[in-house]
Amino acid sequence: MNPMRPLKTIVMIVLVGLVLTATAVAMVPEDIFSMRQVAVGDVSPDGRFMFYSLTAWDDEAASRSTTIYRRDLASGEDLLIFTPEDRAGGPVWGPDGRKVAYRRRTDEGGEIWLMAGDGAERRRLGSAPGADVLQWSPDGETVAWIAGAQVGSYDGKPGERVVADDLGYRHLNAGYREGELAQLFIMDLDDGRPRQLVAEPLDVRDLAWSPDGKRIAFAAKARPDLGWNLNTDLWLVDRSGGEPVQLTTNPGPDQDPRWLDDGSLAWLRATDPLWESGPRTISVMDPDRGDAALLSHYGYDNFFWRWETDGEAIYILGTRRGTIDLVRLDDAGPVHLTDGGHDFWSLHLAGGKAVMAGAGQSLPSAIFTLELAGRDQVPMTVVDPNRDWLRRVGLIEPEPFTVEVDGSTVEGWFFKPPDLHPGDRVPLVLSIHGGPEWMYGGYFLPEFHVLPRFGYGVVICNPVGSTGYGFPFQEAVRGDWMGRPAHEVMAAVDLAIKQGWADADRLAVMGGSYGGHLAAGLTTQTNRFRAAAVDRMFPEPVAFWGTTDEKWFPEWEWMGRPWEAGAREIYAANSPFEAVSQVTTPTLISHGMRDYRCLVAGGEIWFSALQALGVPSRFIRFENEGHGIRGPANQVWYLNQLLAWFEQYVLEGDSLE
Repeated sequence: MNPMRPLKTIVMIVLVGLVLTATAVAMVPEDIFSMRQVAVGDVSPDGRFMFYSLTAWDDEAASRSTTIYRRDLASGEDLLIFTPEDRAGGPVWGPDGRKVAYRRRTDEGGEIWLMAGDGAERRRLGSAPGADVLQWSPDGETVAWIAGAQVGSYDGKPGERVVADDLGYRHLNAGYREGELAQLFIMDLDDGRPRQLVAEPLDVRDLAWSPDGKRIAFAAKARPDLGWNLNTDLWLVDRSGGEPVQLTTNPGPDQDPRWLDDGSLAWLRATDPLWESGPRTISVMDPDRGDAALLSHYGYDNFFWRWETDGEAIYILGTRRGTIDLVRLDDAGPVHLTDGGHDFWSLHLAGGKAVMAGAGQSLPSAIFTLELAGRDQVPMTVVDPNRDWLRRVGLIEPEPFTVEVDGSTVEGWFFKPPDLHPGDRVPLVLSIHGGPEWMYGGYFLPEFHVLPRFGYGVVICNPVGSTGYGFPFQEAVRGDWMGRPAHEVMAAVDLAIKQGWADADRLAVMGGSYGGHLAAGLTTQTNRFRAAAVDRMFPEPVAFWGTTDEKWFPEWEWMGRPWEAGAREIYAANSPFEAVSQVTTPTLISHGMRDYRCLVAGGEIWFSALQALGVPSRFIRFENEGHGIRGPANQVWYLNQLLAWFEQYVLEGDSLE
């Protein structure tokens, strides 16, 4: 088969396009090139100004370019601050609201620069290779940052070697660590010289200045723990230097410290060293007495990971029924300030408002504001970089549904073709989310809009294990990745068929990460699917344990290490590879070479087995991708490959009449 999109599919584009309105044409893969992404950089202390980044994709150069603006949140006016040629980013407002610190890349390494709030009066402060997010001291005289973990990608040149003495030598998409761990630095404005406050064996994660500016609280992980567990502890170091003091001894992660106005210290706390998406609280302590003097806890009944405080209240971005809401944690319990509809990914508080970057199922990227005094408000969209794009590209409005499965309610959404008429039965694609402790619902994925353009329905749902439905529902997937979840996602498929618009004889399944694992598992359990597409999958749990950068994940999910009593049986029961001989479904397999979470060996194992069995299969290896296909050119190319694969095996014998 020609790997490019066949003529039949191109004809379908024309036919589907004829029934759409003249002002909006349903999405094709190439529309990805003209999408824009925005992110909030920082908000001025008075809440008037916001730095934000606008990222555009160049289809010819197959690359991204990022421009940074200052938005006046009152007038809506933008001021250009940095172009891609400036090689600058990360602007952070000083406490006086006038000075701004930012990072600049040079051929010799990184630097810290200063400027006025309008981008004028730029001057170099000092050298800071590898500097991450900058944080001002309360007096505005010093800048702190984390740096030192020299991260790069090993490209296998002759003579190069990677030597590791612990599991911290590589991570997710970042590549191999070269040299020391991440350390804490400060730089005074009056001399521009970096000073290191924390050294190994601590790997520093987060930092926060005390209100008086004399101390810095930070989270850190000890080198021996790298890769084995989630445990981090809070530490305290004087601005003048000296030995750091350990504040917490909790076996789980203590992270994201924030100082409150009364001098107490709040932070994000979890007690399980292995359960990555487990219960968390915002805890408060007297830092002079450590966690022996916990003052209070603020909990939430679903998973959350991002929080902020304005000095008066605590706010989180918490999962709930497929979306990520802004929630205030009060003594009486959580108060939802938003009520679904979006996923919010970043949170800044200033001037009595929240500023958040987020997305929706039919909204690729936007920035929102919300007044903190209200409740259940509709967030105001202040930056929508795709407004014109959305007028031109017709996106699908998903239809929510629920299905009862053995006493459990499973929530999901249908994406139907734009030209679906009563009595039509269309091919259906089941898409399974990763995790398993994650969720579908509030964010934008191009394939859910591209596939309906070509005549497919898409069904997504949140089976057992998904976040946002309570921890008992989430934890129930532990040790059972292919039993109850398989039953629940198939119930969603059967609901679409029962409703009369989905064709039971033209089904496909797809998924990435855990979604790829379960999609492959389904092809060992049933021959109902005409085609499958699995990305960054790991079909053999023992091999996954041995190659992933995070050992705690399989050890929690499958209840131990592969050789331990009881665990080996659980690993085997959750292995699609154990039943690979049952597969007859033609399968498209894709993987990124720079994925250190689910190594490319997983895709190669599945491809080798299907080839040996004579099952139609194709393996796509992206040399420059990590955990997920993120490059715009690769996304567009892959979606066309996906369409061609489904056309060959799902639409075979279809008529366009």
